[in-house]
Amino acid sequence: MSDAKEILRDRYLQLWLNIVTDQPNVTLHMHSNTLVQGKLCATDSENNRFRVDHLQSPLGVYDKAVIRGTDINMIEWAQSQQTN
Repeated sequence: MSDAKEILRDRYLQLWLNIVTDQPNVTLHMHSNTLVQGKLCATDSENNRFRVDHLQSPLGVYDKAVIRGTDINMIEWAQSQQTN
């Protein structure tokens, strides 16, 4: 693997490790301009499914939910503040 590919893969894996560690509040942009919000807790190895806690949807609030990656158009979250 080239150095550039290794760097990009490392950055990608580091991103998901940080997300699982921080469990940020996210807004998920779904099909038909539907927005849902919750705490992103985990994803599978291929980003096919996302575990979201306290999911607030137009149909109500769900304590825990698994959302298919194919149903999500975009995931939005605020960048955490790092302390040095």
